[in-house]
Parts: sequence; C-alpha cells; structure tokens
Amino acid sequence: MSHEQSASLDAVPGLGTLQKLEEDLAAEWARLQDDGHGFAAVRAALEAKADSEFDDAALRAVAEAQAGFLARLDDFQRHLHTHFMAQVMCELERAMDTMRGFYGKRRMNRIERRYRRLTALAQRACELEEHYGTAQDHRRIQAVQRFYAGMVGFSERIRALDPTAPQPAGRSLVEGLYAIRRAVVLTLRRVGPASRLLVALVRAIAITVARPRPGPGTPFTNRVDDFFRALGDLRRLDVEVTGREHLADPPDPAAVRLHTPAHRHGETDNITFSHLGLPDYLVFNAIDQVQLLPKALKDRIAETPGLVAVGGGRGPAVDRAITALETGASRNVLIYPEGSVSEGFRGTRPVRDNFGEGLVRRIREAGHRVEIVPITYLDNARFLDLPPRSDTAEDRRLRVVVGPRLGDAMLGRLLRVGGGALVNQMVRLAWLEALPTDTDHLLGHDRVLAIERRLDRELDGVRYWGSLVSAPVSDRLEIDCDDPITVYEEPFRGKRVRVLQLPESAKDPSGRIALPGLRDADSSELLIGIREPSHIYLNLGSERFDGDIFRPLKRKQRDTVFPGILVRFVGVPVKSLHAIRRALEEQAGRERRTLTCAHSATKVIARAANMRIDDHADLRPFLPSHVLPTRTMRKLIERGVRNHASEPVEVQIYKTDARPLEEILTEARRAEWQIARDHLFFLTKDGWRKLRARLRRRSERAADRAPDGAPRSHDAPRD
Repeated sequence: MSHEQSASLDAVPGLGTLQKLEEDLAAEWARLQDDGHGFAAVRAALEAKADSEFDDAALRAVAEAQAGFLARLDDFQRHLHTHFMAQVMCELERAMDTMRGFYGKRRMNRIERRYRRLTALAQRACELEEHYGTAQDHRRIQAVQRFYAGMVGFSERIRALDPTAPQPAGRSLVEGLYAIRRAVVLTLRRVGPASRLLVALVRAIAITVARPRPGPGTPFTNRVDDFFRALGDLRRLDVEVTGREHLADPPDPAAVRLHTPAHRHGETDNITFSHLGLPDYLVFNAIDQVQLLPKALKDRIAETPGLVAVGGGRGPAVDRAITALETGASRNVLIYPEGSVSEGFRGTRPVRDNFGEGLVRRIREAGHRVEIVPITYLDNARFLDLPPRSDTAEDRRLRVVVGPRLGDAMLGRLLRVGGGALVNQMVRLAWLEALPTDTDHLLGHDRVLAIERRLDRELDGVRYWGSLVSAPVSDRLEIDCDDPITVYEEPFRGKRVRVLQLPESAKDPSGRIALPGLRDADSSELLIGIREPSHIYLNLGSERFDGDIFRPLKRKQRDTVFPGILVRFVGVPVKSLHAIRRALEEQAGRERRTLTCAHSATKVIARAANMRIDDHADLRPFLPSHVLPTRTMRKLIERGVRNHASEPVEVQIYKTDARPLEEILTEARRAEWQIARDHLFFLTKDGWRKLRARLRRRSERAADRAPDGAPRSHDAPRD
C-alpha cells in the first residue's frame, strides 16, 4: 500500500461515525413517512385528487424532501463502501506485515503477487467511485466484487499457512459414505430441472437464430422465462409473490405498462421475474456486456423481437422500444431503471435520469398512455455477489413485492410539476418502502454492524492471522460491592489449588451474580461454569452458551454467574476467543450436540482455539469426549490447560459458597448420574412401548386375514 493510500485512509469515516450517520438516516426516513412524503402517501393523494386541481406548490415541497433524503442515502452508501474498502485494505496490510516476519522471501513471493493484485483492484474501485449511479457504475461494482471474492480466497490461503491454527479433523468412513449418498440423491433430484433447462436454452437459441417474424407476442422472452424457471428449480429456489393483483390487466388495454424492478442480482432477478407470469413483454438488455459471446451472435440477439438492445452503438434504445410498441408486439415493458446490479450491500441505487425524462416522456409523447408498476425484490441481493454459505429454506427463498401502479394521469401530474426526476424518486421510494428495516437491515441495506460481522466470518484468516495478543482482561474479577473476594488454597485430589471465593453480598435473591458487576462491560474473556444439578455453561463477553445433558446447545444474551464453580481463562489470544465463539454459534440450536455430551466444552475449545487439557504429552488439537460435566470441570481444575505451543494457560478457579470444590462436584455428580439414569429409563420405556404397539398391530393384521391369505369378513362367523 502506497503512502498516498495510507494517508487517504485517515479521512475515511470510522465505524462510530457510520453508525451515527445510519441513525440520522433512519430518523429522517421516519420523518419523511410521518410528513406524508413517501410513495404510498403521495400516490394516495394523487389518486384521490386526480379529477380536481392539485396544489403544485405542495407537490414541489414533496419533491424537494424526497430529493434531499435520497441524496443523503446515496452519500451514506458511498461512505459505507469507502469504509469497507479501507478497513479490508488495513487488515490486509497488517496480515502481510506479520507474515513477512514469519516466512522468507522465496515463500512470500507468491503471496506478495496476490497482495499487489488485490491492492490494485481496491485502488481501481476507489478511482471509479465518481461513477456511482451512472451508466458506467458497473465497472466500479465489478472491481469491488472481484476484490472481495479474491480477498475471501486470499483469506483462506493465509488461514492454511497460520502456524497457530488447529489441524482439521479427518473424515471418517461413515461420513464419506454419507457424503456420497447425499451427492447421488441431489444428482437424481436435479435430472428433471436440468433437462428442462437444456430444452428451454435450445428453444431460445432457435428463436434467436431464426428469421424474425413481425407481429404480436414475444416468443423470445417467453422462452427466456422457461429457461430461468428451470434454473430456479435446479437451484431449488422458492419464489413468493405478494401483490400479484397489481399485475392484472388495467381497464384501458391500450396503456403501456412499465415494470420497474430494483436490479439487485443478475441471475436471481431473472429467476424471480419469470415467476410473475406475464404472457409477453419487451425487455431492455445491455447485450454487449454479456461475456463470452462473439460479436456476430450479439448483433443477432439484438435484432430478436422482444429484446431492446441498449448500447453498442445501435442508436437510442427508446426509439426501438417505441417501434416495438407500435407494431403491437406487447404492451408490457421490463426495464431496470437504475441500469446495473446492486453494489453488493443489498442497497438500491439511483434511477437513471433518462428514465423519467427519456423513456416515460417519449412514450407519452408518442401517443401512448403509460402506467408504472414498481416491483421490489427482497432477497435477491447477495453480499458482494457471493452465494450464501448455508443451504437452508430461508436461503433458497426469493420474495417479490409488486406495488400499486402509478397511472397515466398521476405520471402526467408528476412530469408537469417535478419533471422526470420526481418520477425517478417515486419509483425508488416504492422500492425502499417494501424493503425490510430491522436489526440487520435499514431499508434493505446491510447495517454497519452486519457488515462487520460478515467481515469477521469471511476474513478470519486475514484479520486474526498469527494474532497471539491476549484478550484485555484485568488480573482477576473485581466485585462491585463492599465485601472483597476471599483468596485461599484448598486440597483437591492430592494437590493444592488456589481458589477465589465470591462474597455472599454480590448475589441476588436467586443466588446469581451479575457479571457486569464483576468485570468491565466490554470484556471478551472466556468463562466456564458448572451449577447444580448438572449444567455447564460458557460465557464469552455478554453471550452465554448453555449445555444441559441430552439437550441442544442454547445461545442467550445473559451475563450472569450461577451458584457453583467458575473457571476463568487468563491470557487467551483474541484469535482463540473469536474462533471459539464462531464454533459455538454454528452449533447453537442446530444439532443435538451439547457442551456436555459428545462435543464437550473442552473439545469445542480445543478444536477451535488449539488448546488442550494438560493430560497427554502429545499436542493433538482435540480431546476425547467428556460425557459428564463434572469430569470436564475436575480435569480443568486438576491438570490445567496448555495452548498450541504447549505453554500453560493461567486458569483461575472461583466458587460461590464455602463448601470445598470436591464436595460441590460430588453433589453435581450424583445429580448428573440420576439424570443419565432417568434418561436411559425413559428411553428404554418408550422404546419398549413402541415395540409392543408395533407387535400388537402386526398380530391384529394377521388375525384379520384368512388362512388362504384372503381378507376375512368381519360379518362372517368365525370358528
């Protein structure tokens, strides 16, 4: 990274500044809606006063308020992109400085070349920032997406070179056979959609190569819909359409209907639109931007009826669209008025100036009545054009909202008062009002903290490579009360153990102690606790992971200490804490794996952070299963913990009452054995009950059959 690049990073707004801008933007959006300046409110006012004189001054004030808000929204998005690029570049530079100290020049040459390519892509994206919202914005978006995709691969490569990373566990024979079975099942499920996809592609190519036939209908776009519907079935995508009633034919069949979806993803947008069920439509397409197609084929596709080619030196696309409308090919038009896909942060970009002033006004001047149908895709945008890591039903869901139409009379009023700019603003506000606003999204855009979490997951190899800096914790927990912590030694299984007893005055009426009263609010240290009857829990900062015996792991936002024993790890690297949190979040609530059974707390910690209980001489980064939590806690207290370099990790033992450690664990052990016996008893009882019911049903079916195998009539007397 050059000195000029490093100096320019100082002017980049920090995370706190971006969060403040985000809060101000949310408040301004609420005011805009309360003042009745949103899409729904303005459209309702135009529809109610369509036959009377409208206050042009009030509409101009609405246009100014909308323009001011959308301008600040665009400024926030540009700040967000710049902050993202700057932070990733800083993380990359920090990781490279660390690696140069680990490896020699020969091994670093290949890594340095990748680093220079990624830095060049980042610089290119920053240089193209001035094209935001213009027709050339696709080049900036492509540079950002290429940079991030390369950054994810670079992060995985660095993670593989990390000497502190735990070794991955090998796949067993059963897991390998299960993977083969799953691959075969998925292949068989995709045979049908794949065949339909191939047939639709051949038909679309045949229509393109054949001689164009003038007349009504758009067979090319129909075949394109067939192709993308088959592609959606192949990817097992589920499309849900809301507001389909707004797609019905209007009372005036001569009106031209402009369908204006928010362009968020090149592939899923086409899949979603193919499920709207339009019988025919004209589509605007920048065919020259399609890769791997020869120019002769692009020119042939540009002449296909139903497709309006944009760019490529073919003249104004509006003229070709008006010609197609006059020939009666279709009265439906599909156009993505912002002209390119989303930036990658699920945002919506400005509508091009030549949409309202060019397309809408020109079609109306040609003698056609025009209606605009705003369409919003809720789930199509992927983070920087990368597919999701998981494959759940929610990831495969694509929701689309069809908004109410802007009629020809409304468009005439908007064009007369605010020009094409006001039409563009109304279309974009229709998208924003349909997009979600929650803890992770603001008007469909990824919030700052959501992007930070994604960076933590995707760029773990870069952001935490070789980071052996210990988490910032105090020497020991500090009680926020009058009574101090009592420190003494007591015997434990033949050795002396240093114990810190928490005072009674720190407990609440239920016997719990609030951790904010024991440590700093921003602490991210690691705590393992056990409480009666037999319950182990793990605290990482303000998050708690609970693991009861024979129950799935639970994740909660509670920061308390239960009565019992608490083990505190001191000097654990930040990287290890991050890895432990990620491993536990992946397990929380998804499988019947808990902190106390097959994947015990020590095993999760050992595999994620490359730590181990000091019970063996080897340094393998995993441990045998500890079925009972008392065994896990006893080994932690008795033998201690070592890190990846076989160095001891400081362990502090806390307890909440005056009983000895062995007595507390003995009581918990009795309870856990009782839980195990009860579980085995009910499991056996339920299994025996199901077996008896199955045998009873089988005997009843056998009794209902005649000796020759024919069913016996219940009405006939039996011998």
